[in-house]
Parts: sequence; C-alpha cells; structure tokens
Amino acid sequence: GFQTLPACQQGKCTDVKDEENNQKQFLGGCDLREEMNGPKLKSIDDFNASAAAGGSEGAPVLERLRSVLGELGVENELFDQVLEGVKKEEMTKNGLQEDDAKVVDEATKTLGLKLKKSLKAIAVEQLRIS
Repeated sequence: GFQTLPACQQGKCTDVKDEENNQKQFLGGCDLREEMNGPKLKSIDDFNASAAAGGSEGAPVLERLRSVLGELGVENELFDQVLEGVKKEEMTKNGLQEDDAKVVDEATKTLGLKLKKSLKAIAVEQLRIS
C-alpha cells in the first residue's frame, strides 16, 4: 500500500518534545498564540501617524484622543490649541526643539495627567452633590 512509498512514514503525534532523539515538536494554533503574547502590533494608521511625527509613540494616541473628544462634542480647534500649549510647556521645561519626537511623547503624558486630574475633580464634585 501507500506505506511502501519512500516518502510515507508512520509515527506518533505528541505535544511533548523528546530531548533524547532531537525530535521536532509540532505545535497547534492555541500553543502558538500563547507563545506570541508579545507587544501589541500597531495598526497601519498608528504606524503612519508615528512615522509622520518622527517616530513618536504618542502621536497615534493623540490622533485617536482628538477623534474621540470630537465625537463627545469637543471642537478639534480647542483640542489643537490645548495640545500646542502643552507642547510649548514641554519644550520649555525640557529644552527640546519642536521637531523632536520626544516633545509629542512628553506632551501626551502631560495631557494624560491633566485629563486624569480633571476627571478626578468631576468625581469629587459628584460626591459633594450626592
């Protein structure tokens, strides 16, 4: 039958690697996904936004934040004005040039801290009311 063909072999399947015989281990989809829990891949839009900002990791985050705040009724012009102010603060504080990618990254962190502070103030106000 087919087992007499030179390319056909018979063996046993296992998920345990046999160290003695240098046997190859064959993994299934679940095993491979578990091994690949590395850093999250960027979307094409995030990658392009980061590249356009000189490699800044914060640029795509700011683009998404601008979009979401726009959906919540915050005008893009207001967001841009605040972001530019935060960038200028970071340039002055850290002695950076405007085209330095670190400016955007630091501005992202600072804006995040300011938004967190604002949300906490709202939460405190809500506790006083109730």
